[in-house]
Amino acid sequence: MISTSNLSVQFGKRVLFDEVNTSFKKGNCYGIIGANGSGKSTFLKILLGEVTLKEGSLKIRKELD
Repeated sequence: MISTSNLSVQFGKRVLFDEVNTSFKKGNCYGIIGANGSGKSTFLKILLGEVTLKEGSLKIRKELD
């Protein structure tokens, strides 16, 4: 499971995310949609650990089979 808590991302004065709380569970399919420049790729980079968070937290829990 991957979850975010109070995730906020801002570039200059432009706010991409403000206190995002969500979770992604094993076995489900998810899609990310939005306008160009809305932060879709940035959000995925955060989930992959390619972007360092300044506000909020990201938790990745590996399921044991």
